[in-house]
Amino acid sequence: MLRIEHITKSYGKTIVLDDISYMFEDSYVYGLVGRNGAGKTTFLNAISNFDRSYSGELYYGDRAMGNMEYLQMPVAYAMDSPSFFNELTVYENLLLIISGRNLKKEEAVREIDKILDSLEIEKYRDYLPLELSKGTLQRLNNACAMIQKKEITLFDEPFSGLDPVQIQLLEHTIKDFHNSGKGLIIISSHDIECLQNICDRCILLKNGTLIDIEMDLLSREKIASMLSEEEEYV
Repeated sequence: MLRIEHITKSYGKTIVLDDISYMFEDSYVYGLVGRNGAGKTTFLNAISNFDRSYSGELYYGDRAMGNMEYLQMPVAYAMDSPSFFNELTVYENLLLIISGRNLKKEEAVREIDKILDSLEIEKYRDYLPLELSKGTLQRLNNACAMIQKKEITLFDEPFSGLDPVQIQLLEHTIKDFHNSGKGLIIISSHDIECLQNICDRCILLKNGTLIDIEMDLLSREKIASMLSEEEEYV
């Protein structure tokens, strides 16, 4: 269970996250929606402790997350602007990441092969990141998060740059990943249809606060109507 208590974040005099308190339950996939500049990435950066310049507290279970070292964090994060080790191949990037789980080499290789196959990037295993298209890099970015198998997995615009076939593959992969028992997932996306296909619950970030949305009310038209008067921030 991820508990957020009174998280506030400002850029100058602009309050982007305004005293947010919320409880995310384990074993659910949450969709996070909002306008460009509403603060969705800022919110995910705070949850991951990528950006610690906020006030308030984060807890996973009874553990305070604010002072945890990076490797202790129960969070894997597929960021909107990913970075890779460009001198390493696709396979080597994944092997480096999965090494943190202390698996036997045979098991690590099986897991890498499985996720490469599920996202149809196995043919790029020996490519360097700089040799890959945007869509392939996006799939690698998502693979890097899932292969960590953390208690919390965050995705920031995971469908960006993907074609319809790749989107469907990623939807199925995230569903399978979730069904394997991997805790809490939060997906920030403008792709309402994808969120409808994957998520159990959905929340909207508007004017610095979180609003629960009933899944049967989740539609592009409904979200646009709810957001039409919101200001852009960052």
